Amino acid sequence: MRAERRRETGADEGKAPSLSRAAHRAMGTEFTAYIDGCAEAQARACFQSLFEEIDRVEQTFSRFRPASEVARINRLAGDGPMVTDPEVFNLMAAAQKLSRNTAGVFDITVGRLTRTWGFAERAPHLPEAQELKEAEAATGWQYLELDPVWRTVQFLRPGMELDLGGIAKGYAVDCALCVLRAAGMHGVIDAGSSSIAATDGDFAHDWTVEIANPANDAAPVCELCLGDRALSTSGAKEQSFRKAGRVYSHLIDPTASGLEAGAPTRQVLQATVLAPTSMLADALSTAMFLLGQERGSAVLAEFPDCSALWVYSEGEGVQCRAHHWPLADWR
Repeated sequence: MRAERRRETGADEGKAPSLSRAAHRAMGTEFTAYIDGCAEAQARACFQSLFEEIDRVEQTFSRFRPASEVARINRLAGDGPMVTDPEVFNLMAAAQKLSRNTAGVFDITVGRLTRTWGFAERAPHLPEAQELKEAEAATGWQYLELDPVWRTVQFLRPGMELDLGGIAKGYAVDCALCVLRAAGMHGVIDAGSSSIAATDGDFAHDWTVEIANPANDAAPVCELCLGDRALSTSGAKEQSFRKAGRVYSHLIDPTASGLEAGAPTRQVLQATVLAPTSMLADALSTAMFLLGQERGSAVLAEFPDCSALWVYSEGEGVQCRAHHWPLADWR
């Protein structure tokens, strides 16, 4: 699902664009970078540096890469406490805090569950009840033990597996923006359907983002100026399947039980979050999709700098519900 499309202010009036653009495939999506007003050679060098940084994040956090630190943790943390590097530890600690704040709906220990449902291998299917029960028993953020003194991680239940897919893309956007800022550049990083953010609010003040309508690609539900906020959208359109009249999504609620764990909660089609960082927006958009507007708004009371927009199915169309969303003129 491509939730954001952007355009440069003035393009419709025929003004020449001042942006350099480059795209790079990583983390299962296409990252697109836009850099403002610099020479071609300087832009190329900057693109190379920020895409190398995104690749580094993937090589560190992808559970599908055998040499990654997360893959090493998945292999060894069930045998006892193991030391990990500061970056990985800090992101796990941030994720665990978000698990507490979202009543466990956002959870990086869902790796076994996503494998059981087949989403990890892009071959989704309805699992057997016993297989699902075993995967649920190997899931739970409270069974991920982090020791900040020794910087160790340990799984307290057998068979646990980390999956940082709900936060790592947003983190990669933040890291890429740091590369741009360090080079003194102004720009935007777009992680496809995951996150979009800019180096600074002044540059992004006129950067328009359209929030897609999951029921009608030709009619976005609203648009807004990005400004100094990061935006992330989570939805079921891209990775889901239908079985016996029910839609099952890759966005799995680990607090649910049985086969309901794979179903979109309360017919939410999509959830979009605005937050100070892409990492936070990425994680919270997943949580908001699973929680829905009522429970999600209660959670967001703990995040005063964040806003959310939910898109629900409504007959043949959609209905939008919001929490502190900056616009009230959605369609």
